[in-house]
Order: sequence, then structure tokens, then C-alpha cells
Amino acid sequence: MQPGDVQRTSVLLVDDQPADLAALERHLDPFALHLVKAHSGEEALHRIEDEEFALVLMDVRMPGLSGFETARILRENESERHVPLIFLTGAPREEASVAHAYATGAVDWLRKPVEPETLRAKVRVFVELHREREALRRHEARLREREREALEEKRLRAEAERERLVVELREAVRLRDEFLSVASHELKTPLTPLALRLQMMWQELEAEPPNRERLRRHVEAVRGQMRRMTTLVDSLLDATRLTNGQLVLRYERNVDLAAVVRDVASAFESQAMRAECPLTVEAADRVEGQWDVLRLEQVVANLLSNALKFGAGCPVHVRVEARGEWARLTVRDGGIGMDEDVRTRIFGRFERGVSERHYGGLGLGLFITHQVVKALGGHILVESAPGLGSTFVVELPCSPPGEAGGGGRLDS
Repeated sequence: MQPGDVQRTSVLLVDDQPADLAALERHLDPFALHLVKAHSGEEALHRIEDEEFALVLMDVRMPGLSGFETARILRENESERHVPLIFLTGAPREEASVAHAYATGAVDWLRKPVEPETLRAKVRVFVELHREREALRRHEARLREREREALEEKRLRAEAERERLVVELREAVRLRDEFLSVASHELKTPLTPLALRLQMMWQELEAEPPNRERLRRHVEAVRGQMRRMTTLVDSLLDATRLTNGQLVLRYERNVDLAAVVRDVASAFESQAMRAECPLTVEAADRVEGQWDVLRLEQVVANLLSNALKFGAGCPVHVRVEARGEWARLTVRDGGIGMDEDVRTRIFGRFERGVSERHYGGLGLGLFITHQVVKALGGHILVESAPGLGSTFVVELPCSPPGEAGGGGRLDS
């Protein structure tokens, strides 16, 4: 370290002789230190209370408090005990006393008149030690601050996560309560006409003779309500299995998607007529793949039911086509459509785009469809706009996920 390289650091010079103070100041001038002068031990104690020093250079013989007495008082003060102190002595006979004075906490001594190079060499050592100590203290302070900031950031993240979980929990409870209300209503809905039909059947059985045609119509109506009840219960069970990751797929070879779509569509013909929805199916002769037939029927049925429900009075068009190693199913209706907000959440559990009062349902059909298509390694998307109907597109690999050609996305 060159004299001009020392960072500005405070050093206390204590001497009752102005000339000696001036000499010390002149010798240490190359270091650009902050030199503080005190003319007595009492003044030195006051200075040390007000400022932190890297080193104290103090004359031994001073009126009032001597250098030794001042050093003893300094060492009794816990906060000032660490400050290095070098005694200055002007007489050889005082050297024995100075040596004995190390007990007061002094670290070194110099004889007056001080030799400039010796003075600067000793001061340089203590200044560098002070700088290193200060750098270490600043580093530790930064570490403590970073640790405090990290802990605060961790606390804030934990608090944010807790608030997020609380919001999600509240939303989950709200959805559960809403779902239970809807499910209760939907499950009760078939029971009223079912009970009425059973009462009417009983009355017919008591008639002499019973009207077999009316009994047949009552039985058909009862069977229809039972099918509805079965569908609702199956949807609830499927939603539970999907949530718990317990959906089991049973793949079959050479499944014809076109035939599955035509069979399901034929079962919806009477519903399409009641909804005044012309239902057309455009399909190739065969679109074969390895799929779970029952789950495939479920996907087609859910999409057709959705199209007929929300596209009442408008045509519904179904298309099946092969795209290389993929099969594509498109179901398009001209109904009420949906906006972007509804499109982003329509495949969620218990989600619905409209009020259940107007359209009914558990809000599980598209959720189950999405999960089944995903389990089959496929993808489903929807294009829609309010008043312009909706188009659902299902893309399925012809081979199960994990086999060659299966599980990737189909390029348009």
C-alpha cells in the first residue's frame, strides 16, 4: 500500500505540545487520513465518544490525565476497548514505564521525536487492519441485510401462497356448494315425472281391462327418466375417477371412429328432432385406430348433447376424417356460441357458459370429454363467438400414447 492509496480513515493525535501535533500531522499527510487533534487526555476521551478511530497516537506525559490514565479509562469502556493505541514518549527513562503500560492496552510505542518512515509503517499496518475490519463488517452487514430481505421475501411469498390457497379454497367451496345445489336439482328432476308415471301406471293396472298401449308409453317414459338418472350418476362417478386419477382405458384394435359416430348420432335423432336441429354426419367409410370404444362413444355423445342443447333450432354438422396417423372429429352447431372468457374455462370441472336454470346439466360433460381425450393422447379445442355457434375439434392418435405415431399433436 502506497501512502496515497490509504482510504480516508480517522486517526486521533493526542499531545499537549502543538509543535509535536503539527509534526505528526505533517508526517501522516501523504496518507490523506482524517486526522483529529486533542491537546489533553480529557479532550481525547470526548473525541473518542463522538467518532470512531482506526488508531490513537498519544503522548505519555500530559498535564491532567496522563497517557497511561487515559488509556486505562479507554479500556474500561467496552465500546472503545478495541481501538489500537500507540504511546509516544520523549525520554529514554520512560521506556520501562511504557513497556509496563502495555497492560493498559497499548499495542506499541514510539520515541520522540518520531522517525517519519517508522511512524508511517506502523500507522499503515493499523489503518489496513481497520479497513479490512470495516470491509468485513460491511460485508457481514450486507449479508445480514440480504438474509433479512430473503426472509422477508420468503415470508411475503408464503403469505401470497397462503392467500392464493385461501382464495382457491373459497372458490373450491363455492364451486362445491354450487355443484351440490345443481346436482341435487338435476337428480331430483327425473324423480318427479318418474313418480308421476308410476302413479299413472298403477291406476292403469287397476283399470278393467288395463290399457296396454298407455302402459307401454308410461314404461317408455319411465325408462327414459331412468336413463337420464343413470347418465347423471355415471357423470358423477366419472368426474370422481378423473379427479382421483383412476380412469381406466380399455383399448381395442381396429375401432372404426366413423361407425361409432354414426351409431351415436342415430341415437340422438329423436332429440335432434325435438330440438329442431337438422343433424348431418359426414364421415369416410372407415377411420380406424386403437381406442376405448365406450370412452369414444362418451366423447361423441357429450359433444352432440352439447351441440343440440346450445344450438336448438340450428343445424348440427358432424364430420369424421383421417389425417395420416391421426383421426379428427368435428362437431359444429349454429347456436348461441360463447365469448373468450367462457372458452378459456369451458373444459373445467363444474364450469358452464350459461345459467343452469336455462339449460340444466351438471357442468361435467365437457370436463369429462377433455379428460378422456387427453387420456387417449389427443387434443380438443373450440372455436366460437357469441351468436355464431361453436365448433369443437377432437384430434386423436390412431395408436395409443407411447406407441409409434401416438401422442403427438396433429398439424393442420
